[in-house]
Amino acid sequence: MQEWTYAFITNAQQELVGMVKDWKYDYGADDKACSAMLLWMVLKLNPEADIDATLLQPFDQSASTKDSGQAHRSCLN
Repeated sequence: MQEWTYAFITNAQQELVGMVKDWKYDYGADDKACSAMLLWMVLKLNPEADIDATLLQPFDQSASTKDSGQAHRSCLN
């Protein structure tokens, strides 16, 4: 693909929004966990990407609970 067309961008955004809604419904993930997952995916596709590692921590480490830990594991697996 030479350039991103309007149709490509629109369809990709719609698919991404749908995927994130599924994560929220299926795993109880919040916006922060979903954004961390998306950034993790970027790193898988482009290991050279310059992403702040603190953005990859979807939960406050001091306030983790059984449920949030489960959601984290579910999203990452």
